[in-house]
Amino acid sequence: MNIIIPAVSFIPIVILLAIGYSIRVRKAYWLISGYNTMSAEKKKNVNTEELGRAVGNLCFFLAAIIAIAAVLMMVGLTTAGGIVLALIFPSVIYTLIRVQKYDGNNYNTNGKMKTGSKVVLSMSVALMVIIMAGIAVLMAFSVKSPEYTIEDGTLNISGMYGEKIPMNTIRSVDMREDLPKVLMKTNGSAIGDKLKGNFKLEGLGKAKLFIDRNEPPFIFLETDTGIILFNCNESTKTGTFFHTLKEAWEKLQ
Repeated sequence: MNIIIPAVSFIPIVILLAIGYSIRVRKAYWLISGYNTMSAEKKKNVNTEELGRAVGNLCFFLAAIIAIAAVLMMVGLTTAGGIVLALIFPSVIYTLIRVQKYDGNNYNTNGKMKTGSKVVLSMSVALMVIIMAGIAVLMAFSVKSPEYTIEDGTLNISGMYGEKIPMNTIRSVDMREDLPKVLMKTNGSAIGDKLKGNFKLEGLGKAKLFIDRNEPPFIFLETDTGIILFNCNESTKTGTFFHTLKEAWEKLQ
């Protein structure tokens, strides 16, 4: 199995661990967004020790989440990996709310949070929720299996990175049980074994994929514009569509 997600995740994991260590252990509080832009007077009202501990621990926790999610996706547990990855957002929101008590500038003389601070906090939380919802929708579209239809002499591939391929531009139609090694993703989505978009394959070079590597076989198309590989969410459906596609294509030859 080709390791795509873990390789991509390696960089943010290292960055998060480095930032967490710098803040939590080395006391590099200047790395904390918001605190680093405060005036010297305002910094006196911040409990930097507790703030640094909370932010550093968050970085360590996020690195662990990404690592666990990457491993789960690598072994084919895409749904479980996505659920673990989704923990990033509530973790950030919880920490964002929690650290407010370490900044004395947010509170008035009565110990109550200032209205302006409440507004900023509410807007920050709302933004995180919107981002979380957007990513959830994007991931749902990424893992959704495309639909394949043949209409008016055109092969239609629905969904993200979808294509409309005129049948008369197809040079060959083949079906295989195995895939060439995926070398890299150039512009696409790779969530677990579900690959969509543009990739580079060993022996084939650039190719557009719409595949679930857990559900062979795979249909190989060579067209005037490049190579396309796809399959359905069930092997029997792939076989049935392959015969339908090949029959339609052969009638044009």
